Amino acid sequence: MATSMRATIDEARSSAVPAGTGRPRFGLIWSIGRIEAKQMLRHPAFLLSVAFALLLFRGAIGASSETGLELNLAWLVGGLAVGTLIGCVLTANVATVRARRDRLVELYGSLPAPTEARTAGLLLGLALGIGGFSVVVGAVAWYAFERLDDDLATGADPFLYGQYLLAVVALGTFGVAVGRWIPTVLGGPLVVVAHVFSGVMWIVPWIAITSSGISVPWHLAYLVAVIVGFAALAFTRDRRTVLRVVLAIAALGVAVVAAVQQTPPGGY
Repeated sequence: MATSMRATIDEARSSAVPAGTGRPRFGLIWSIGRIEAKQMLRHPAFLLSVAFALLLFRGAIGASSETGLELNLAWLVGGLAVGTLIGCVLTANVATVRARRDRLVELYGSLPAPTEARTAGLLLGLALGIGGFSVVVGAVAWYAFERLDDDLATGADPFLYGQYLLAVVALGTFGVAVGRWIPTVLGGPLVVVAHVFSGVMWIVPWIAITSSGISVPWHLAYLVAVIVGFAALAFTRDRRTVLRVVLAIAALGVAVVAAVQQTPPGGY
């Protein structure tokens, strides 16, 4: 039986369609990225995450004894921000495993483009779609806060919006990497649940205000290192090369160092 099974596996491997091995063209990556950007923004996982976060924050407004345009606006922006952060992980993960879920891996393998083109297209679509959405949300919020309330304008500094955009891209890249290595739609939800209930997000926050005492350069370095590290990890799943493995290990190492160095004296 073992010999028969081994022969079946060898035959399946020999008859499988080989994947392309050339370099992905930018035009192809751009085309995939544009389509993925639209799909991510319209995906129920993203829309429901944003809607659920807004619903929770609306409940928090209703339970508060204070009312006013400034308070409602601050809670609204907070709900959009949290919903976007959660939705980008779930949506990126679902988009990454779509080919395997729809049994299209072998069909895609028959194309002349390498597997890296699809991964690069997913990352570009993430930056164009959900990343672009976060830019718009941040720009509108910044303009509104500057106009409405001096206290809100003081807390809404450029560092806050810059790290928000980087955090969205970092979490989305994390979702893509998880989808490449754990090809199941449960990967995204499990990552979100583990991230929240394990306390990682409280020890190393994705977003922190300047008044918390956090080291701004180290925090930005942490977010950039996470993006580079998980992007390299996703590409490593497509094809293992020394450069990609070294880049992933180096970037994640920088992320660990930056996470430790960014902590303010006495903790958060």
